[in-house]
Amino acid sequence: MPTVLKTDAALVPFGEAQRDLLAEHGLELVERPCGTEEELIEHGRDADALMVVAEPVTARVIEALDGLRVITRFGAGLDNVDVEAATRAGVQVTYVPGASVEEVSDHTIAMIFALARGLPALDAAVRRGDWAIPGDVPPFRRMRGQTLGIVGVGRIGGAVARKARALGLETVAFDPYASAESLAALEVEPLPLDELLACADHVSVHAPLTAETHHLIGARELALMKPTATLVNVARGGLVDQAALAEALAAGRLRGAGIDVQEQEPPPADEPLLALPNVILTPHAAHFSRESMDDLRRSAIEDVAAVLDGRAPSFPVNATAAA
Repeated sequence: MPTVLKTDAALVPFGEAQRDLLAEHGLELVERPCGTEEELIEHGRDADALMVVAEPVTARVIEALDGLRVITRFGAGLDNVDVEAATRAGVQVTYVPGASVEEVSDHTIAMIFALARGLPALDAAVRRGDWAIPGDVPPFRRMRGQTLGIVGVGRIGGAVARKARALGLETVAFDPYASAESLAALEVEPLPLDELLACADHVSVHAPLTAETHHLIGARELALMKPTATLVNVARGGLVDQAALAEALAAGRLRGAGIDVQEQEPPPADEPLLALPNVILTPHAAHFSRESMDDLRRSAIEDVAAVLDGRAPSFPVNATAAA
């Protein structure tokens, strides 16, 4: 019976339904926390499949696991999986790109509107007994007609664009890999990144984290933004230079930020963003709903089962299975 090693129990727990689905496919589930390369190698020696969240599936790990046939990541990002090493080893990599599109795009819109309407400051004022609009809150502006700049227009960025336009926002986008046809279908105006940052009232980041996009939004880029603008990052912490962001927010060079992902998770106690009142922070939770988690688990299991059964997965990352 093929063995599936699931390396996380807390973030993506399996219940009876998932265990039954694995059993239907003739797969044995083993759950072991594996936060290091050494633990992945130790517990994965007999595994035919790995199901991972953020564990370091490096070239060293892949080369050590001779029987490994498939690696599935619970989610869309792949920065913790060495896909090239997997391809060299003949290991199929799959992911789950669409399970939380609605949730992450909803979270993005919620953060944009909460920041623009000053909800955290207003909530804090009421709780301290102040019924007046606090004098230190920048004046609100009508949302309809403001400009949202979307950095990365894939599934989630596209969903944000559709929802934003329905709510009256103008939309511009930067994505060097998006086709003119796809942007036109979304009714977004393509712009170079610097122009987008300079004109947008709100900027939302939805790019993958790669060597090319690390600190895509840094001190130089933040300086291009309006001091009345807000920045939202629900993609990957490494896309934004957090130190530069904290400095810009503290100095009043940016109105606010909504951050669901950080460069170090969980953040250290001395992370500067934690002390700033003009930041909304959530614990990498934008993807979460009952429906999205059900879809995530089902899709991951079905792709693992497909590969181990000699079939093509629905969401392949590399071309190994089809070769």
